[in-house]
Amino acid sequence: MNIKTKIAAVAVLAVAAGALGATQASAAPDRPSGSVVVGSAGGPLTFPGYDNDPVRFDFAAFGEPGKSSGRFHVNHVTKDGKLVADFDGRVDCVSRAGRLAILTGVIERAEIPGLPVNVIGRRVGFSVQDEPRGHDRIGWSWAYGSFEQDVLPCTGPVPFFQTSEGGYTVR
Repeated sequence: MNIKTKIAAVAVLAVAAGALGATQASAAPDRPSGSVVVGSAGGPLTFPGYDNDPVRFDFAAFGEPGKSSGRFHVNHVTKDGKLVADFDGRVDCVSRAGRLAILTGVIERAEIPGLPVNVIGRRVGFSVQDEPRGHDRIGWSWAYGSFEQDVLPCTGPVPFFQTSEGGYTVR
C-alpha cells in the first residue's frame, strides 16, 4: 500500500471515527470524555543530512492517559523517493492541553533499510500542535535520541517541526 493510499485510509478512518464518536455521544451521554488527534501532515526536513527529504505523520488517536487507542504512521523518503523509514503502530497514550497533544505508541511494523536496530516493540513519542491560523507543528522522540530507548507513556518532545502540507485536529 503506497503512502497516498495510507493517507486516504487514515482520513476515512478519522471521518468514520468522528461519526461513530458523535453517534456514541448522542446514544450514551455517560461516555467518558477524551482527546482526539486526527490528521495527516508533513513537509521537507531541514535537518543536516536530510535537507528537503519529505516526511509525513498520520495520526488517528483517541482517549486519555490510561484509556487510549488508535494508530500512527510515519513515512520518510529522500528527495529522489528512496525509502528512509516507513513504520506504524498502535497508540497507547494520548494527553492534551488545549491545542497541544502528546501521544505515544508502540511500533508494530517497520521498514527502515539503513537502521541496524530492530524497532518493532519500541515505544515512541509525538507532539502535535494544532495551529488554527497556520501550519501545524509536530515533534518526534527519535529526533533527539534514537530508537534504542523507549519513551515513557504520554511523553514527547516539544513540537519543533512546522508542517507545510496537510493538517491535524486536536480536541
